[in-house]
Amino acid sequence: MARIHWLAVERWSALRNPEWEDELRGAHAITFAKLPKRTREVMALPAKQQEKLIAERRKLLADKPKKSRTRKARDQTILK
Repeated sequence: MARIHWLAVERWSALRNPEWEDELRGAHAITFAKLPKRTREVMALPAKQQEKLIAERRKLLADKPKKSRTRKARDQTILK
């Protein structure tokens, strides 16, 4: 969590429970707002719909032919 600039707290007693809850809700809202629109939409769906959507997307991607990921392989194909 340090990479999203959260601070470390040495003791839980540093804040009262309601204060922790407020801070965590705020941090969640900030993090959620930075997500891409499509990701936010998927996360807003009920769990069953999320699972179904993710499974459909994985199946679609699995059926797609795989592309070469290296530039070297692509350059060799062009030269042939």
